[in-house]
Amino acid sequence: MIEDNTSNLIATFTQLKSQFNQEPYPAIEKRLRLLRDVKSRMLKLQEQFVAAADKDFGKRSRFDTLIADIMPCVNAIDYISKHLPRWSRSKRRFAGIQWLPSRAGIDIVPKGVIGVIAPWNYPIQLAIVPVITALAAGNKAMLKLSEFTPAVNKVIRTLFDGLDNEVSVIEGGPDIAAMFTEQPFDHLLFTGSTEVGKKVMAAAAKNLTPVTLELGGKSPVIVLDDADIDTAAMSILMGKLSNSGQICVAPDYVLVHHEQFDALVAALKRHYKKSYQPKVGLKNQTAIINERQFQRLNTIISDAKNKGANVWQAEPSQDNRQLPLHIVTEVDKSMRVLQEELFGPILPILKVANLQGAIAYIREDTTPLASYLFTQSSDAINKASRELAAGALAINETIIHVAVESLPFGGLGHSGMGQYHGEEGFYTFSHKKSVLHSKNTKWRNKMLLGHSKLLTKPLEWLYLRK
Repeated sequence: MIEDNTSNLIATFTQLKSQFNQEPYPAIEKRLRLLRDVKSRMLKLQEQFVAAADKDFGKRSRFDTLIADIMPCVNAIDYISKHLPRWSRSKRRFAGIQWLPSRAGIDIVPKGVIGVIAPWNYPIQLAIVPVITALAAGNKAMLKLSEFTPAVNKVIRTLFDGLDNEVSVIEGGPDIAAMFTEQPFDHLLFTGSTEVGKKVMAAAAKNLTPVTLELGGKSPVIVLDDADIDTAAMSILMGKLSNSGQICVAPDYVLVHHEQFDALVAALKRHYKKSYQPKVGLKNQTAIINERQFQRLNTIISDAKNKGANVWQAEPSQDNRQLPLHIVTEVDKSMRVLQEELFGPILPILKVANLQGAIAYIREDTTPLASYLFTQSSDAINKASRELAAGALAINETIIHVAVESLPFGGLGHSGMGQYHGEEGFYTFSHKKSVLHSKNTKWRNKMLLGHSKLLTKPLEWLYLRK
């Protein structure tokens, strides 16, 4: 593993800041060329990324790397490139009749050097998408990669090779990460756990660095009495088993109407056996990233069993940390399975009486990054849209909303702050600079300076009448 020492890290930041100051507003065409270059490189490196991710995880599904990790990067570049000229245009605003003939507007300008701290679970997408968004906004980017994915990190270094004036890649453990957060970035984006996010925010506060925190939490699924059970079961399985549940928006637990409980559990088991065993089985399932995480998940399962939960698994775990689906019923809040973000293929299922009961249950916990509702009722959809606090809401679907380029991605409260992806990402890494343009207004300044009644009386009549 490459370990970037403290002095190199500080020198790298200083160099990037100097490069930005020499060109604080790169031309839009230059930014587009840079995005096209990164896309071309990614497409050439995709097989290296697949092999590297497989090595880092011990076993990683080709689907998880190509479709869920690389394709979102390519799609994001295409989407940003298409809309960048419009997003970057200055915006006209009305100055108000009291300030005529002055003109008001907003210029969209880069912030400077953007710091990005990427996690291990989607080590390609969650590193590249914020970086290319920052570059599209005209910034320089400094990228801190996870120490748990050294093989993928090596390919990412190759991806940005020769682009040192635009992007710098940093590797290292917790000490390097801590020093990284203390740099006076113009914006800092962190993806990871809530506890580490608090530390990142505290470090950034010392420099008044604005932060975007993409955290996690226990994303719930609500299955109502009118839901299509087969659709719900297949979607829940897809969201839970992609990357073996190592996704910040993976369905964490299910709240199902009590009349549908047995049908949902049966459908989950049926579709799991049908889709994941005879066709691909565990041989194509992504492994848990490391032994520590694997043991953590097994401890959570044992805790549930010891406290009276019913745990179903279709087949035994594999020696290479491949963990099959575990459906956990008869659970209560004394169990770790309902206390911690699971980040693995463990699915607790609870009964509820109605949507109101589900919303009340969710509101007792911290705000999740995503929530999922299965129903055919427009009234239920409207109620959840208004009352269910979450970073995002998907109807009759799980996790797919993250791949929709036009939708912002971000949490709320415990699950994060700020948003990126698409247009919101561009504006996150841009500064909307207010501009007031006055010409031939010496007469107005003279009247303001002298408190002239010719000016103040009309203003009082216009705005201060009782």
